[in-house]
Amino acid sequence: MTGILGSFNGRITGLVKASAAASGLQSVQVFTSSGTWNRPDGITKVMVEVKGAGGGGGAGASGNTHAGGGGGEGGMAIETIDVSGTASATVTIGAAGAAGASQGDGGDGGSSSFASFCSATGGKGGDAGASAGSGGTAAGGAGSGGDLNIAGAASSPSQRVSGLSFGQSGAGRGGGTGAKDGEVDFALKAAGNGGGGGGGADSGGNGGAGGVGYVLVKEYA
Repeated sequence: MTGILGSFNGRITGLVKASAAASGLQSVQVFTSSGTWNRPDGITKVMVEVKGAGGGGGAGASGNTHAGGGGGEGGMAIETIDVSGTASATVTIGAAGAAGASQGDGGDGGSSSFASFCSATGGKGGDAGASAGSGGTAAGGAGSGGDLNIAGAASSPSQRVSGLSFGQSGAGRGGGTGAKDGEVDFALKAAGNGGGGGGGADSGGNGGAGGVGYVLVKEYA
């Protein structure tokens, strides 16, 4: 497959259903912390985008040239749901993966979900730098239960060039690789929601925290 879907390098499974709402999009609700979605009057369908949290970057090792690896991106699930018989749904937002500190690994990102309809796991935390080698690649999370399920991108590992007195930190991945449109989606991407944290610099630098997950609910009459 070519084009946009092909650019995700096999990370996408499933197919988003076209919205059948004749009157179009009515409203949008965005959750960046856990809570409850309540169906507004007149809404019969929703398109839900669920994003797991990003993993934290690993810390660099002290006293040598090994930097930390970046954290993986959270997975994503997108689903169109008939909510004509659903008054409310529990929304769970994955917590950001903690930044690696004191030469430690980064924390894993938490999972997000929209009731039992669909969910997405968080990215893995990045490895700390070590005297025997550099921080490795951290896997991205995975979406499940959606019409479209997207695996989060893995981080890049840290690198060390033999004989040189520095190490290159591993880059975190993400901040939104799903289907995006409109100002709300752009704001979430710009804020780094669901993205992995960067690895810490060599000589003991701390890693960066991952981005918290989110749930975006587009509501149709």
